[in-house]
Amino acid sequence: MIKNKIFFILFFILPFQLMASHNRGGEITYKHLGGLTYEFTITTCTDLGSSTGTDRPELPIDFDLGTPYAQRDTFQRQSVTNLLFNHQKNIYVGIHTFTSTGSHRITLEDPNRNAGILNVFPSGNSDDIVFSLETYLIASPFQGSFAGNNSVQFSNCPCPELGCVNKPYCYNPMAFDPDGDSLSFELVAPLGIGAEPLPIPNYYVFPDVIGGGDFSIDPIFGTICWNNPVQQGEYNFTIKVSEWRNSFLVGSVLRDVQLTIQNNCQNDPPVISPIPDVCVIAEETINLEIQGTDENQDFLELIVSGLPLTLEEDSANISYVSFPGFANGILTWETNCNHISSNSYSMIAELEDSGEPVFSDYKSFIIDVRPPPVTGVTVQPLGSTVTVSWNKALCPNAIGYNIYRKNNLISTTDNCCNNVDSTYLGINLIAQNTSIDDTIYLDTLDLTLGITYCYIVTALYDNGLLESCYSDTACTDLRKEAPIITNVSVLITDEINGVDSIVWSAPTELDTQQYLPPYCYKIYNESDDLLAQLPYSNFIHELDTNYSISGINTVDTNRKYKIALFYTVSNIDNLVGYSTRASSIHLRTISNDNKIDLIWDEHVPWVNSKYFVYKSDSVDGQFYLLDTLNVKNYTDSGLVNNADYCYFVQSYGSYVDTTIVNPLVNNSQIVCAKPFDYTPPCPPTINLIGNCDTEFNTLIWNNPNYDCSDDVVSYNLYFTPFEDSSFFKIEAFSNVLDTFYQHQYYFEGITSVAGCYYVTALDSIMYNNESIPSDTFCFDNCPNYVLPNIFTPNKDTRNDFFQAITPVKFIKEIDLVILNRWGDEIFKTNDPYFQWDGNNIETNLPVPSGTYFYKCMVSMINLQGFITEDLSGFLHLVRGANKINN
Repeated sequence: MIKNKIFFILFFILPFQLMASHNRGGEITYKHLGGLTYEFTITTCTDLGSSTGTDRPELPIDFDLGTPYAQRDTFQRQSVTNLLFNHQKNIYVGIHTFTSTGSHRITLEDPNRNAGILNVFPSGNSDDIVFSLETYLIASPFQGSFAGNNSVQFSNCPCPELGCVNKPYCYNPMAFDPDGDSLSFELVAPLGIGAEPLPIPNYYVFPDVIGGGDFSIDPIFGTICWNNPVQQGEYNFTIKVSEWRNSFLVGSVLRDVQLTIQNNCQNDPPVISPIPDVCVIAEETINLEIQGTDENQDFLELIVSGLPLTLEEDSANISYVSFPGFANGILTWETNCNHISSNSYSMIAELEDSGEPVFSDYKSFIIDVRPPPVTGVTVQPLGSTVTVSWNKALCPNAIGYNIYRKNNLISTTDNCCNNVDSTYLGINLIAQNTSIDDTIYLDTLDLTLGITYCYIVTALYDNGLLESCYSDTACTDLRKEAPIITNVSVLITDEINGVDSIVWSAPTELDTQQYLPPYCYKIYNESDDLLAQLPYSNFIHELDTNYSISGINTVDTNRKYKIALFYTVSNIDNLVGYSTRASSIHLRTISNDNKIDLIWDEHVPWVNSKYFVYKSDSVDGQFYLLDTLNVKNYTDSGLVNNADYCYFVQSYGSYVDTTIVNPLVNNSQIVCAKPFDYTPPCPPTINLIGNCDTEFNTLIWNNPNYDCSDDVVSYNLYFTPFEDSSFFKIEAFSNVLDTFYQHQYYFEGITSVAGCYYVTALDSIMYNNESIPSDTFCFDNCPNYVLPNIFTPNKDTRNDFFQAITPVKFIKEIDLVILNRWGDEIFKTNDPYFQWDGNNIETNLPVPSGTYFYKCMVSMINLQGFITEDLSGFLHLVRGANKINN
């Protein structure tokens, strides 16, 4: 352990042990210039108090790691800013073009960190640790960021960061993302040589481990607070800021910070009043008041950070006035349609005092800019359809619309920012238009008379991730301007020559002055294929309102029909409107043991309130009423397996509009079936008793007929010698009372009891249903191979051989080599049952008494297969002795 530790220390410090220490913190950020080209900025905070006077006019940077240190890109320093307490802010800028999209890791290594950092290399000197930074850039077309991401940016530079013993300390990096990506924050270990994280706890611990108190970070807004440090000194903390776009990680930046905790401070942090979250409709102006106080009566500076304050149009700004102990500010933002985003704008307000040292307080809040609602929604019924129309979205960056519908009135909220979830409102999304110019929708989806239909429309933004506020509600009822189907009933059940009967009511509210005669009906199927056209008449009430569709398959599925009314002008048929589609009842059967399950469905615009189930012993036999139901399923039990049973279902229903004829009576097709046992029995409960001494496994299971089945007649027993291997059947038991079995097997000539078992139950030979497997039980071998540490080859028949102590169990082979003290090989074997008489294997001459070393690798079998164990050790060979005392 000591050698390992020394090596690890040398690994971290030797490459730069002659370099100076001066780095306090920093980060690497980037901006996208176009294509795969980016501008990178390295910001560092350095200590000018270093005795070496170290300075860095340039820094090497590595893209994607692996570049030799001397061959890395070099960025020149662009600016230097002298700060308080002999600190310096350095900015280095350079441009790099990647050769491909994907994930790129950008790192910096520079010797070395400042000395005296208490939580970096706590057992040594922190100036022996390399200072490294890291940034990830993920350019992926699948994440909507094809080589076009900008990293998080920071509004401040922590150079220096100061806190006080027994005073609360808070810090926020004031980060924002230029692309509007969501951010998350976490505390991580800083990086050392090779830009690898310093190992915790040997080379890094978090500040409160050394300094006491509680050190934590807000993972959403990034505020770090230390309540309250109790030990003065230098501390490091490193923040990882990750960017998320559409729930995908698109980049991250590490910000490395050095914090100085001072003693005997008289200053106290200021306090910002809570700031409410804000939600507005685009084009509205935000005027948000932000206030703060300071008990030491310091002058205060108010800073607000967030994406809105960085936008090019300069539509957001913060203004404030400050008096001793008090500051009052106004955040103003004139929002517009370009600010609409599915992500909230994360905002941070910082109130900084003028005390010694300088303290800050932070408050986070969010701003949501929502799309304005769609206006001008109107509805127009015609026949069995409703035309929904609305005004074009107010914001030109909308990409389409969602259309929602509900039966009866929709209760929405007046507050657009508090749109209630559509599921809670009971509204259903029925359509989506994918163009901002497509402001009309024709609703033909199963509309029926007597129901009020209400509609709302929302506009879609931000690639469909964000909806506008709900529009006003527009409602309507259908009028009797088109045919109304009242019956679709199966007259003849047949795969080829089946017959459906269709009956409908004539429209009674049609404006015959607008739609002039003659009139006719046309019948269409679900695919809108014309099935029949009925004769013309000048009077609607004289038209036939029933028709039989013949020569169809009424067995396999139900069929949907719709009736269209046409009027004729200049020998050209013009559509008035369609009826709502209606189908026949389709009955299905599921056979099982001594029972048949009946399930049926239909698609009709009316409400079926009752179903009558009829039964017969044959398709041509006399049917009788079996039961009356208000659900669409029934189980006919107590039947004889393999006997014929036939059924049909009759429905009774009516429209909500009671002026339409009722009741509506329709029949399904006739279905015949035979009960058959498809249900497997429940599995047995198995127990396994393994015995390494007898080398047999005993398996016992119960008879399921005594508790959870009644038709088990046999069992199958399955086995696998190894875990994660396929099971195979090793025995079948035809006697249901035979629930005991002993098992032993040989694998490559070796007896083994290692393996896993399960048992299944089977019912009668006729059905041959096999249960699911029982629980699986496993037992492992108990390998036994022991070598003595002494033997006396004096031919007294006692202990004359060096050999394994019996019994030897579950061993495949060994690889044994015996060496003398000079490392010469004097015996070797692969036989686990070997006997060595003490003679040299080459000369066959006795070797002298003494201590010998043996290397023995033992191959044994268990549940994992063949494994090898090292039994190497020492043995003592004693000659001229007649007895060895224990």
